[in-house]
Amino acid sequence: MYTNVFYFYRLNDIGGVETFYYNLARKYSKKDITIFYQEGAKDQVRRLQKLVRCLQYKGQKIQCKRAFFNFNLDIIENVEAEEYYQILHGDYKAMGLLPNSHPKITHYLACSKTAAESYTEITGREVTAVYNPVIPPEKPGKYLRLISATRLTSEKGKERIEKMARLLDEAGVHYTWEIFTDDRKAIDNYNIVYRKPTMDIEPHIAAADWLVQLSDNEGYCYSVVEALMLGVPVIVTPCPVFKELGLNEKNSITIPFNFDEIPTDKIVEGLADFTYKPKKDLWKEYLGPEKSTYARDERADVKALMTYYDLKLQREVARREELVMPRDRAEYLADLNLVEILS
Repeated sequence: MYTNVFYFYRLNDIGGVETFYYNLARKYSKKDITIFYQEGAKDQVRRLQKLVRCLQYKGQKIQCKRAFFNFNLDIIENVEAEEYYQILHGDYKAMGLLPNSHPKITHYLACSKTAAESYTEITGREVTAVYNPVIPPEKPGKYLRLISATRLTSEKGKERIEKMARLLDEAGVHYTWEIFTDDRKAIDNYNIVYRKPTMDIEPHIAAADWLVQLSDNEGYCYSVVEALMLGVPVIVTPCPVFKELGLNEKNSITIPFNFDEIPTDKIVEGLADFTYKPKKDLWKEYLGPEKSTYARDERADVKALMTYYDLKLQREVARREELVMPRDRAEYLADLNLVEILS
């Protein structure tokens, strides 16, 4: 006979009830606890099994001293217990739901006074607030934000990105690596996030801890220079141009082309603040002295933000439809949030 039996139809990858079970198991693993489920996400079940007994329910009769149900009561007739508890995990009144129950239930427990009072108001039943078990979380290590803004053609180091991410994972580093690229075959790594290219990349770089560029070769590399100008250190491969542009141990980490390890501690710790001045360009000497005669284009490309009736065109414009119109009218419609000016 089991002592404390908990039942939940499906253990999902994430969820409040799943977190409740995990914290209960962590805090009270010395108690005889058995969790029955019919369907279960493998990782969730595996995590719980390290602490308490987890069994898949396949129609068997269950005998126990105390049976705890949530909102799944479908197997209660096959459970013989001395006491039957139903755990209330939500504010039923606020949800507008009529809670299910069963004549076998002898006690009602709620995760908070709010949930208890809500259930009592709806049903008239007496409910005890017990609160969910909580384990003080360990203070996590530093969370890194990495960024790359690059085409991922063969020379731009896609394989090195995959390798570096794997080494960070193996070292237990917590990070997100945003890659702004037009590459269509995303790298399969939970911590790597593909983003569409943007012409307004600077705010994203400025928010990062490191910009990473692991190319085979570079002739200049704007993203590296822009990052350094924003005070963001870079992680690069030993392309000759990087020394020429002023990269050094104060503003960068250089990783060998064929690396089997990375300076994880240094990456997590980061570098001290630095200043960087780019190389002065000489284009002024090569451009002719004549003043510009360019007149700003008085027409604008726009995209409709919603479907609307255009009085000038005398027709309905569909959402996302792209048009060319006089700039003053484009600016007028943009002020009304009807269109977005593209150029």
